[in-house]
Amino acid sequence: MIMDINHQNGILSVTGIRELSATNAHRFHSAVATALLSDLQAIEIDLAHTQVVDGAGLGALVSLYETANRQRNKIGFAIRLTNPSPSVLQIIELARLHHLFEVTPPDRSPARTHPPST
Repeated sequence: MIMDINHQNGILSVTGIRELSATNAHRFHSAVATALLSDLQAIEIDLAHTQVVDGAGLGALVSLYETANRQRNKIGFAIRLTNPSPSVLQIIELARLHHLFEVTPPDRSPARTHPPST
């Protein structure tokens, strides 16, 4: 899996994900979870190049949400999914993950920004 992970100003940015599926979901989660630092305020996952997301990919996102919040000892740690294609956005919404994550489509207006349920 080729992706870029950068840390700057309290934001962990993940870019270059072409697919988030059973073939790479574990590697995605491991790579991002390993990069979590104590001074993080948010994780931004750019889905602009992501063409495929399946159930395992959605599971990796949820697992990352749980890992980040557990490590940070607080609920509400921001994980943003940015620039999803319409089909990827539809999968996120059908799985109701727009309630866990801040989702920002390519036009930059938040599709749905809900605080995480407590």
